[in-house]
Amino acid sequence: MLFRNRKINRLAFAAFVAAAAFALWKALAPGDDSVGLIPWDKAKHFIVFYVLTALAITALPASRFWRIGVVLLAFGGAIEVLQAFVGRDAAWGDLFADACGICALFGPIILRGLTTAPTPATRDAASGVGQMLGQKVEAPVQL
Repeated sequence: MLFRNRKINRLAFAAFVAAAAFALWKALAPGDDSVGLIPWDKAKHFIVFYVLTALAITALPASRFWRIGVVLLAFGGAIEVLQAFVGRDAAWGDLFADACGICALFGPIILRGLTTAPTPATRDAASGVGQMLGQKVEAPVQL
């Protein structure tokens, strides 16, 4: 896997939970979305879910990537549903931006695992891709 020191990195998990709670609060709180450093709503969704994905991968190194992606996408969908109940705009484009933010982080990780030869330095990344896809990955035989 990417990080093997623990099954759950407690500090990263606390940062992930805090970031997810802040994202939920900002998504549901009334206010003007046009102010701030990034005025475009879709870019905000992309950046938030990119960061949440990075924190989730760091916090849960033993988890499969596709499971993290599905849970985060479900979180984004839940935000959109809840926004409809609090008088905010719910849009499919926001959910698409969430998915793009998630995939933007996974893409380079998956490509690195698929394009590099399995050496001791890259074997963990390659096995992470196999595990992400649900395949049983065995270490190559060394002569």
